[in-house]
Amino acid sequence: MPSPWSFTFEPLFVLLGAVAVVLYARAWRREPGPAWRAWCFGAGVALVVLALNSPLGTIAIEYLVLFHLLQNVMISDWAPPLILIGLTPAMRAGIAARGGAWFAWITRPQVALPMWLVGWYVVHLGAVYDALVRNTLLLAVEHAFLIAIGLVLWWPVLCDVPHRVPTLGRIGYVMAAFVGSAFLGLALTFSPPLYDYYASLPERLWGISAEKDQNLGGILMSTEQALVFFAAIVWLLTVLFREEAEAEERLAAEQRAAGLREH
Repeated sequence: MPSPWSFTFEPLFVLLGAVAVVLYARAWRREPGPAWRAWCFGAGVALVVLALNSPLGTIAIEYLVLFHLLQNVMISDWAPPLILIGLTPAMRAGIAARGGAWFAWITRPQVALPMWLVGWYVVHLGAVYDALVRNTLLLAVEHAFLIAIGLVLWWPVLCDVPHRVPTLGRIGYVMAAFVGSAFLGLALTFSPPLYDYYASLPERLWGISAEKDQNLGGILMSTEQALVFFAAIVWLLTVLFREEAEAEERLAAEQRAAGLREH
């Protein structure tokens, strides 16, 4: 078996990351935004590239499902919201316009959420996961799929085009995503080994048994999703309170203007 500190390379995602950065830089030159957006976009792309092109990939494939699950949450739960936050309003409008009717349909909350939930569970089924990890091409497809459904999930939360979802609706959407996805992490935490590939590995890294390996992966997944979704809900509540304060200010201004007209 290779050293756990040797690098695994998935050049497709290095190439895709480079293309994304070039396209972003071109769009930025046409209409720049605040620097923090560029930093968020860069961090999201870096998470994808580093998760799949580093010793993390070697450990994920050759030793521990815990690290494979870590890869999955990095590219599907962490990177997509950072990438979308990094897009300026003009970039989001341009993507929505180019995507047309198909993009408008797939980013509707009632489509995006079930798509993400079904995809998330299917990928982590025992037989599916074992097949993916044994085939380099299928593994790359899995990674691309997880990135794609992560972007689809977070688009209605973070982007106002082509649909503007009310803030209360976005809060409910995020809560439904968290509740709907929680069962997978719990199942991995409390179940015996579900993945034959990892249970049959000849060498266990750091003395971690197959059962403990999977259980730790379930704890990791449950914890990180709780943190990510909680952060999103806190931000959305802040937005909601600001909207209500602005609405009250507008109402007070209208009442003052009406009172002046009466006098």
